[in-house]
Order: sequence, then structure tokens, then C-alpha cells
Amino acid sequence: MKKFRFRLERMLQLKEHKEKERQKNLAQATQKVVNQENHLAGLGQKRLETQADQRGYLTGRLALTSLTMFSRYYTLLKKNELTGRELLRIYQREQEKKRLDLVSATREKKIYEKLKEKKRQAYDKEMETLQQKEQDEIASQMFIHKKKLPL
Repeated sequence: MKKFRFRLERMLQLKEHKEKERQKNLAQATQKVVNQENHLAGLGQKRLETQADQRGYLTGRLALTSLTMFSRYYTLLKKNELTGRELLRIYQREQEKKRLDLVSATREKKIYEKLKEKKRQAYDKEMETLQQKEQDEIASQMFIHKKKLPL
């Protein structure tokens, strides 16, 4: 009895490998987005801490140098936040592109899996038909053999 063999098995393996690579790429892009979101949250936390420190420091007489220093620091934080948000948008676009790539790779793999499944079903049906023919032949031979034997 012949063994089932899918002619496009190598293509299916390549599609599976491609899908795994795309999954890794998406995971890396997602990690970049998460890291950037954490960085932005850290900047917001620094701003809040600085404001709390400034409230405690700015009681009584105000020094112009300290106000200038805080102003420059807030400007720097704002600049970093804006840059970080733009970078986050870039990372999110990249993540979406890689997600779409993964979806297309998964579709391609599914096509080959469905084809393999259909070929497997056709093979199983063919083997079942051959087995049934063989059993019918054995049964007919036994019937003929029983008829020839005298009782």
C-alpha cells in the first residue's frame, strides 16, 4: 500500500517558516511600541515629580535662575515628549505593516494547508476504495471456493 505524500510539502514548510519569521518581526515591532509607551509614561512621571519638587522649592522668595532652570527643563521634557510621540506613531505604523504582513503570510500558509487536507482526503478515499475492492475480491473468492466444495 502506497504512503501518502504531499508534493507541495516543501512549499508548506517554507510558508510556515515565513509565518514564524513574520511573527518574530511583529513581536519585535510590538516590543518597540511598548518600550516607547513606557518611555513616554516615564517622561510624564518625571514631569510630575519635577512639578512637585518645584512647588516645595518655590515658596517664599523666587530666584530668577531657578525659574529659568525649571523653564528650560520643562522645555526639554516637552521636546522629548513630542519627539517620543512622533517616534511612537512611526513604531505603530511599522507594527501595523508587520501585522498585515503576518496576516498575508498566514493566509498563504492556510491555502497550502487546505490543499494538503483535500489531497489527504482524496488519498484516504482512494485507499478506502482499494481496500473495499480487495475485501470484495476476497469475499467473492471465498464464496466461489465454498460452492466448489462438496458437502
